[in-house]
Amino acid sequence: MDHTNGRNHGGRRQWNNSRRGQERRGRREAADKEDIENQEAIRTFKMNTPECPMCGKPIVELGSALADKDTGVPVHFDCVLDQLQKTENIGPDQKIVYIGQGRFGVVVFPQPHDSRNFSIQKIIEWEPRDKKFEWRSEIAGLYSQVK
Repeated sequence: MDHTNGRNHGGRRQWNNSRRGQERRGRREAADKEDIENQEAIRTFKMNTPECPMCGKPIVELGSALADKDTGVPVHFDCVLDQLQKTENIGPDQKIVYIGQGRFGVVVFPQPHDSRNFSIQKIIEWEPRDKKFEWRSEIAGLYSQVK
């Protein structure tokens, strides 16, 4: 390094790492504090576990819950699936599967061992597409904050 102009042999500037390190540590500590606060908010939200109106048990994984058709409160995904299997008349070669966006489908697998090939016989709209549920917005906001 050439001591007269503060540059090394490659022409790059040598920085005083102690000051830059302090600046970086300060930013990292602020980010760490923010991460801790966000994690605490998520923990608090998770501790407030609602009760499933279908089975009466707490909903631990709210992210996988669906909205109740009548009230909009969270219900277990499996409770909805069980109810649909009891109320829908499905044949021996049919199966009820979740197809996304609050919808289920009655599907037929022509070759039962090949789940890639299927046809949807009926679509069951469980959640209305245009309805936003406050409990889902709250959890999404906690998990997907971009700062």
